[in-house]
Amino acid sequence: MPMLDIFSILIVFLLMSYSTDPVSYDVNSGVELPESTTLSALDELPAIKVTKTEILVNDKKVANIIGGDVQDKDRSQGAVYPVFQELEKLAEANKRALGRHSEADKTKASTLTMEMDQGHRFKLMKRIMLAAQQAEFITFKLMVAKQNN
Repeated sequence: MPMLDIFSILIVFLLMSYSTDPVSYDVNSGVELPESTTLSALDELPAIKVTKTEILVNDKKVANIIGGDVQDKDRSQGAVYPVFQELEKLAEANKRALGRHSEADKTKASTLTMEMDQGHRFKLMKRIMLAAQQAEFITFKLMVAKQNN
């Protein structure tokens, strides 16, 4: 009988902690996302937002965009250096927080979401992705708007 009590408490706990709701995400008002027909839920990950005029990492402005690109002073080895600096801080915090966690958790910690205005050239995206890769963020989830049929 006591074993049944334990199992019923465990089942109730698991059912209460399980959620099927997708993660909601507020898109920055200065970004017009490209459209896509695929639909995937986003995890809660660090986010890079690229508006028409600035680059934000977790809602913190790190660089300005002038003429569709970052200024020369903000570039280093082809990457956007302020983005690298901010993501490096996040990567260090993730490493300290994870400690001895599983490889799946560590892989998730090296993932980030990118929200970028559709009017930008790929060259800017490549610079930002290079900065992220140098800060050990190797997996990207690119945000797109759902295409209405």
